[in-house]
Amino acid sequence: MHLSKLIVVLLVLGISLPALVQSKGAAHKAEMEDNEFAEFEDLDEDEDDDFIAVETEEEEDDDREFDDVMAEDGEDVIDRDEFGDEDEDMLDDEDDFDHFQDTEEFENFEERPAKGKGKEAPDLEITKVPLHLRNSWDSYYLELLMLAGVAAYLLNYMNGKSKNQRLATAWLNCHKELLEANFALVGDDGSKEMPTSVNLLKQSENRYCLWCSGRVFCEGMLVELKFLKRQDLLSVISRTMHPAGDEIKVTVTLDADSMDSFVLFFGAKKITNRMLKDMQDLSQYCGDKRGGDKFGLPASTVVLAELGEVVNGVLDTKVLNCLNSHPEMFDYMHISDQFSGPKPAAEDEQPTTMPPTEKVLICNFKVPGNGSKSNIEDMLPMMKMVIYLVDKIKRFRLSKEGKVKAEKIRAKVAESYVKLAHAQRQELAQQRREDKRRVEKDRLLNEEDPDKARRLEDKQYKKDMRKRMNPNMKQIKVRGT
Repeated sequence: MHLSKLIVVLLVLGISLPALVQSKGAAHKAEMEDNEFAEFEDLDEDEDDDFIAVETEEEEDDDREFDDVMAEDGEDVIDRDEFGDEDEDMLDDEDDFDHFQDTEEFENFEERPAKGKGKEAPDLEITKVPLHLRNSWDSYYLELLMLAGVAAYLLNYMNGKSKNQRLATAWLNCHKELLEANFALVGDDGSKEMPTSVNLLKQSENRYCLWCSGRVFCEGMLVELKFLKRQDLLSVISRTMHPAGDEIKVTVTLDADSMDSFVLFFGAKKITNRMLKDMQDLSQYCGDKRGGDKFGLPASTVVLAELGEVVNGVLDTKVLNCLNSHPEMFDYMHISDQFSGPKPAAEDEQPTTMPPTEKVLICNFKVPGNGSKSNIEDMLPMMKMVIYLVDKIKRFRLSKEGKVKAEKIRAKVAESYVKLAHAQRQELAQQRREDKRRVEKDRLLNEEDPDKARRLEDKQYKKDMRKRMNPNMKQIKVRGT
């Protein structure tokens, strides 16, 4: 629970932090755009100070050298203050005549280039620094978001993986004693060596299975633990909108002579409709639906039975008490001597012969609650009911009328396969005849010799006329009186 909260906090930080950084960077960027030369102001001020200092020192050195030269020549040194005053007077006189150079006041005024070599303005180009090269966190908001997502996914993966493993271990520890008491071999992994310990076979991070064998009336039992994909963060998020739970599926393969010929299915209305549409044996042998309340089951249960006597014979008081005591754990039960799996996906894949079948008992249970260790341990009565049903199916026998009815239904199903095979053969023969006729017609059209083409056409016409004059007729034998 604490780890789930930590994952949520990481996701919130991963989403909010880049937004804050981006807003701060946007404000800084706006300030830089308003004052494009802000970065160069400090640099220009420093350069101006250095330039003024250097220029002052150079002027002082030049003045000293000039004074020394004038003193050596015996000439009077000109006072710089007086010289400066005269220059200022000359500049003032020049300013008094500046209005004569006004181009708007005088017509046909030709501007003369100013004497002296003017200084060209430096061609400065300000390089625009790309945004991603600046030292600001707003350039990495996408990377921060990705790192936060990866961290949340890894934390959820480790937490979900360990939780599913703990649930599988809790189920095995709770059911180990019951399974070892009813089966000679528990935890067979398919190898030639006998297993020294009972271990679950891990198929994925959320699927575990256990194979048990060595018991009368059955060839073996396969237990599949179908946990939620807690290791997948996307599945965790999707379950907030579509809630789901853990499931346990038990499939018992019965012996060939351990049950009579019947098919029985009951479960919730939604799952019953789906199984009736998808499973081959249910669609062929169980046509009518009946309410579960007529047989002592919960009102939300729907029963599909080939024969009415099967329901009362299999669902005795002990089974009904177990199902009614734990209705939240039960999903569906499927008992069949003609189990062949789901239907073919496409109609073109329909088999022309009866598929191989086997006698099975399939029970699917739902783990209540949030999938805690105590919820897993509460599933023990359901496993006891499955083992009890194996012996119950062996003891149950149909009446004579029930056996005759079951044989008629199976003969009718076998006949439907024969008719389907015959229809497919007829369709193939018709297709071959059409192909042959098309070849002859193409040959007649492609014939260049007109005489030969006329003979072929006459031959085909006579052949068609013989078929019309001599149709296939049924022979009827009349017995004399």
